[in-house]
Amino acid sequence: MGLGKIAHAVLTSRRRVALDNLRRAFKNEKSEDEIAAITKNVFINIARSTIEITRFPLLGKEGVLKLVPEHSGSEYFEQVKKEGRGCVMVTGHMGNWELVGSWVCALGYPISFLVGRQHNPYVHDAIVRYRKSTGVGVITAGLQTRQVIKLLKKNEFVAMVSDQHSTSGATVVDFFGRRTATHTGAAAFAVKLNIPIISGYIIREKYNRHRAVIEAPIYPPNSGNREKDILWMTQIYTDRLERAIRKYPDQWMWTHRRWKIDRDRKE
Repeated sequence: MGLGKIAHAVLTSRRRVALDNLRRAFKNEKSEDEIAAITKNVFINIARSTIEITRFPLLGKEGVLKLVPEHSGSEYFEQVKKEGRGCVMVTGHMGNWELVGSWVCALGYPISFLVGRQHNPYVHDAIVRYRKSTGVGVITAGLQTRQVIKLLKKNEFVAMVSDQHSTSGATVVDFFGRRTATHTGAAAFAVKLNIPIISGYIIREKYNRHRAVIEAPIYPPNSGNREKDILWMTQIYTDRLERAIRKYPDQWMWTHRRWKIDRDRKE
């Protein structure tokens, strides 16, 4: 908690971004005091999650399951596994989002995360090591299309964190009533291979206790219009994420400029 409070006090630019995002998202719904309290808790959660991530190599399967003792919707993993076509999983920066892959892997389902490369190579390499230490595969941006398709055709899961602004390969969806550029990767793979998307997230209940929430698979509508199908699927999992954030606003990473294409909109 102390580290989070320090980060909240010192990282003034990130704090301003979080405050601005919260005001935009919850206009006329939350007071300035509520928004300030949520912002502080966001930094505390990020700090706690960072500490937990560094402990991944010590956890093992049982340690991960102990961290996430409660969950709902995990039966959907078995459902799509039996269909035999693989699955794209979409999550967001909720709670300790890095636990999602570790938890799915601990349940016995092979999963790999498609990730971008961090600006700092040392940070990037460290995060990759932490992910792999719990059995999670890592696909770094580059030759990702071929690797992703190969894993999905082996009936494995490929996961993506799809809740940040995208400058390329994006479609515009509604998020908290605002136009938002969202990467279409998850939906594009689902439509191309006619496979489902599973969306879910992990919520922090206590410092070292989490709860996983997995929602029903989203299947491609196969309307005959590829772009329309991709937009529809992307909007569905974006709506689900918004509902989760509204329920647990202090557990989403508000420190990212999510509404770049809508930031100059008149109030």
